[in-house]
Amino acid sequence: MYLLLAGCEAPLDMYGVEATQKTPIHRTDRFQSIARNENNLVVVGNQGVIVRSADNGESWQRVELADWPALIDVTACPNGDFVALAFAPLVYVSSDGGASWAARPIASSENPQALTCTADNTIWVVGAFTNRWTSTDAGQTWTEATDDEDALLTTVQFFDADRGIITGEFGTVMSTSDGGETWDKMPALVDEFYPQASYFKDPMTGWIVGLGGVILRTSDGGETWISEATETVVPLYGIEQVGDSVFAVGGEGTLLKYDGTGWRLVEHGKPIRLYIRAIKALDETHAIIAGVGGALHIIDTSGA
Repeated sequence: MYLLLAGCEAPLDMYGVEATQKTPIHRTDRFQSIARNENNLVVVGNQGVIVRSADNGESWQRVELADWPALIDVTACPNGDFVALAFAPLVYVSSDGGASWAARPIASSENPQALTCTADNTIWVVGAFTNRWTSTDAGQTWTEATDDEDALLTTVQFFDADRGIITGEFGTVMSTSDGGETWDKMPALVDEFYPQASYFKDPMTGWIVGLGGVILRTSDGGETWISEATETVVPLYGIEQVGDSVFAVGGEGTLLKYDGTGWRLVEHGKPIRLYIRAIKALDETHAIIAGVGGALHIIDTSGA
């Protein structure tokens, strides 16, 4: 004799999941970089995630690019365009404040690492094997240059139309005074230090941050560097000037402030347990920080 049992299963309640998916920020987001122009903020992350704000971070709109590219950097050009960099040789360009993005491939087999946009709206991308790619037409065409050295270039910054600096693997530091036509190799960083990020407040004074809580400073345009005390050993990933002060961010929600002689740990008051990847100034006293776990917060640096 067989006994047939039948019953009703309650419908799965997906309301919470659907509501979360409709929010602009997800806890699975891993933000990597922030850019800002006069009217908009753009934050990029893994899996093609872009969030943008037209009100200085008060509200956000979410954009998800097709094919889920790993976005690792973003910059704002003087003409108002945003340019986002994917780990594949590919950039995305937006001319409408980050609402829509056009893919612009780079014909290369080498992986890019960082980008910037110069005063004349030239896009500069740097990456593996000392490769440097430039575009003067918003990524439609590219010019490639390399020193044929097995070094990964990780940061690039221009001060004006002529002067710029690049840093990278094995302590690489290179500078240009002719708009990037030629690059002069500077003395290598101590112990072949690997820069995660750099910030120069002018062509002579700058900082490089990296693993182990290390921050190096130069006051002679990269000819020499000194190591500064940081009160931490966590990896540092971002550095930015906010008002008159310079701040660095990194692992375990770390925020450091430069006091003129060294770096001290400061509280930002946000519930960040993992890393902060990027920081961008909003005004003289406020900055936005971004990182893993959907971390995206505005902080008051005057109280830090």
